[in-house]
Amino acid sequence: MDPELTNVIEILIALFAAGIAYIQHRRATNAIAETQAAQLKTEQVLSYFDATDESVTVAPPGVLGRSYRMADSTKRWLTFDHSPVERESLLRQVAEAEAERLDTYTISVPSEWYDIEYGLIKGSGGSGKGTAI
Repeated sequence: MDPELTNVIEILIALFAAGIAYIQHRRATNAIAETQAAQLKTEQVLSYFDATDESVTVAPPGVLGRSYRMADSTKRWLTFDHSPVERESLLRQVAEAEAERLDTYTISVPSEWYDIEYGLIKGSGGSGKGTAI
C-alpha cells in the first residue's frame, strides 16, 4: 500500500476518534450540569421544608401546590364566622399569598388575624383591632 494513502487513512481514523471523544466530552459535561442543577433544586426543596432554615420562603418550582395552598375545607373554617365583606377579604389575601407561593404569611380583617403556614392555620387572635402580633 502506498505510504501517502496510509497517512490519509490514519488521519481520517484520528479525526473520527477525535469526533467521538468530543461528543463524549459534551455528553459528560451536560450530565454533570444536569446533576448539579438537580442537586441545587433538591437542596432548595429541603430548605423550604426545614423549619429552622429561613433562606427559602417561596416555594421552589418543583414543589407541588398542595404543600403551600390552603384546602377548601380550611378556607371554610377560616371564614365561617365572618361577615361577607371579611370573607372576601380573607380569601383574597389567601389567594394573593398563594399566587406568590408563600409558605408562611399573616392575613387579617378588622376583627381577627391569622398566621398561615403551609396552607394551615397556625395561629389566630382577635382584639377587634385587626392587628397581628
